[in-house]
Amino acid sequence: MTNYSLLVPCYNAAAHLPRLWATVQAQSRAFSEFICYDDASTDGTADVARSLGATVLRGEKNGGVAHARNQLWRAATSDWVHFHDADDLLEPAFLEKMSARAGAATDVVICNARWLREDTRSLELEWRYVESELHTAPAPYLLAHPVGGINGLYRRTALERAGGFDEQLKVWEDADLHVRLALQGARFAVVEEPLVTALRRDDSLSAEQTRNARNRLTALRHYMHSLPPECTPELINQLESAAHQFLQLHDPASAREALQLVIRLGGDPPVTDNPIIKLCKRVFGPMVALRLQARARKI
Repeated sequence: MTNYSLLVPCYNAAAHLPRLWATVQAQSRAFSEFICYDDASTDGTADVARSLGATVLRGEKNGGVAHARNQLWRAATSDWVHFHDADDLLEPAFLEKMSARAGAATDVVICNARWLREDTRSLELEWRYVESELHTAPAPYLLAHPVGGINGLYRRTALERAGGFDEQLKVWEDADLHVRLALQGARFAVVEEPLVTALRRDDSLSAEQTRNARNRLTALRHYMHSLPPECTPELINQLESAAHQFLQLHDPASAREALQLVIRLGGDPPVTDNPIIKLCKRVFGPMVALRLQARARKI
């Protein structure tokens, strides 16, 4: 019988773990083991996790979520593992529906994910995936459709082949993992419905938009040397998208860096059909044209 491990990286998560545990207990198919990595918390996280029946690993100093996830999957005893954040939720049929796709010809199963405001439970966004499109060109698709750390089920040996999470990335490490899994030849399946919910708060790591964007840029810069040529058009798209995001975040230096990377890849940013912006690009350069394009999009 196939076993499935629930792996939860924790930092000062004592207040959130009982809520997650309620969604774990409600699963129509049970996880085989529950392991938490306490990343040097100061709020009694380890005691709460143990009271819920978790095996607890503890770090002596805070190493970040990528480090925590790597410690977790290496300690897991199951063939398949699922990572979940302590402050997020699982639908009752999560493991039942995900495990149904975890066959011999599959290494990774992903599902759609909803992002809700924690205070109002209003929907902010939903990440959706189409299996047929992913199978057509996995690495470019995953560049354009990032996968988070909570909506996947992974064959443990696939994580090992990919080297796990990149611990140099403090965020965006989950999206990066899936691109590298695709490059390693991992076989993906998709459950095209939302089976996980991420709750957003103003003080959460995901709310630190500038830091997140810079980590994304770091990952995209690394891909310039590691991705095959067929990924270049989508990599250019993502870098130009990053440049626009940096302008919105009032970080022109990073926007300029993203544009320079596009040019190094053979692109001509910003992509536009607007003749005025095209003229501006020729006369004043891509950064001025990007600013003009950004203003035009707001009108």
